[in-house]
Order: sequence, then structure tokens, then C-alpha cells
Amino acid sequence: MQYTIESLEKLDQLLADPQFDICRREGQTPLQALAWHLITHKPFDINVLLKGTCARENTIVCAPHWNDDDFTEQINAMYAPQFTLDNKELRTWLETTPLHDVAAWTAYIVRRVELDKISNYYDAAQDFYADSWYEWSDYESGKLAAKDFVNVVIAKVDEVNAHIADGKQHGLSMDEIVLHDAMWGLLPKNIDDELGAIARDTLKTAISSLPARPYIWSEAGKEKYAQDMLKMAAEKLQAQGYDINYGKGYSIEQGYLLDYFSRLYWREAAAKPED
Repeated sequence: MQYTIESLEKLDQLLADPQFDICRREGQTPLQALAWHLITHKPFDINVLLKGTCARENTIVCAPHWNDDDFTEQINAMYAPQFTLDNKELRTWLETTPLHDVAAWTAYIVRRVELDKISNYYDAAQDFYADSWYEWSDYESGKLAAKDFVNVVIAKVDEVNAHIADGKQHGLSMDEIVLHDAMWGLLPKNIDDELGAIARDTLKTAISSLPARPYIWSEAGKEKYAQDMLKMAAEKLQAQGYDINYGKGYSIEQGYLLDYFSRLYWREAAAKPED
């Protein structure tokens, strides 16, 4: 028997029936087939979802054709504009659909795409996500309900986005927000205006301290620049009463700052290639 899905509402109606009870670990039910469809096709593209997506009884489902390492890259290449909470249709569907397991698998993709937005750039937010998102294994093992997993993903993404919006309300650029949180050592609840001013001044100094042409960009050059900028930032912080343990031992703040300055160096190198 074949079920043609004509709309998101029709999808909910057809698959909410108990006969479509998901068996997510074996992957042999129509609902699981649809969950994998959401991973391997364009679920919120009208031409795909609304005009021909089908669920069939007794469907045997295979795993996606990519491994976890390049999962996010391929999702971004194909679907990034759709698989974020900026997609209001997607968000509303995640919050309201009775197909909680399908929503959980879709939220898993959203989580990976949202993480990839700030990965290797915004360390404090990246670690916040990593520390908060162990729930997927709880969902797979049955310890956490699908709806609860969806709610966790939405809440965590909202928290990061609200913090970024708060930083911009305080007049900080994205780079300054990243530096503010690096100096704080985690994703804080609120923006500290004094620390924001230090971040702004630090970024200005760091940019003016980047090597000028002619200069051969190198790993050794990056190491020296990052260490020099860390010392500069620590001194600016110390002058205002903030201690990041510089010169006494490792701290997460130092690690975040070193990573930021290293990326700033290579970002400048990419923006100004050798002649």
C-alpha cells in the first residue's frame, strides 16, 4: 500500500496512526523510512515533500550513504538554508507535529547544522552545545522521549542565538562577542559591558598587529602572533581586574583566546594571498 504525502498536515495525519509505530533502531517501518528520507532528500522543498514523497509498508531502510565525519558538510551543501531554526516552517512543524520520532531525527540534523555554523570559530558556544547535547544517546536508548529531545535542541539553539542577539544589542560585533565569551571562559548568561569594552579594544589591537605585506604567512608566524596577542589580551584584562591565570598555568580562557588569534591570523592570510 502506498501513501502519497500532499502536505505537512497530511504527512502528520497519515503517519500518526499507531500502525506506523517507529522501530528506529531496526529501521524497518514506514516511519523510519520517512525519517531517513528526511536525511537523504529535501524534506521542505515543495517539489520533493509535497509532490511525491511516499511511505510504503514493510520498507527495509538502509543507512545514509555518508559517514558521520562528512555528515554536516553534505547536509550544509544541500540543505543548510532549510535545516536551521531560522526556517519558520520547519520550526513550527518540529514544535507541533505528532510525529515525534520523525521530528527527533530532523532535530538531529538541525542540531548538526546549527553547530556547524559556529564550529571552529566560536569556541564557547561550541563547547556549550557539546556539553548540552548528550541527550541524543538517551533518545536512542529510550531514556529520553522524542518530544523532549526536540525541545532540548530548540532550547539550546535559542539560548545561543539569544546571547548573540544580546551582544549585538550591546553594540558588539560577532568577533567581539566571540572574544567576550573567550575571556569569560564559557557562554555566559549576560553580556558584561566592561568585558565587552576590553574585547573591543583587544580586537582593535590584534587587527593592527597583524603582519603587513610583504610577509610570508606560516605556522611559525601564527604561533608567535597568537602568543603575543594572548599576552596583550591578558595584560588588558589584568589591568581591569580580570585574571585568566596567564603565566601561572593553563586556563580555558587562554585556550579560547589562542585559538581565536590563530584563526584571525590565517583569516587575514586567506584574505591577502601572496602576490
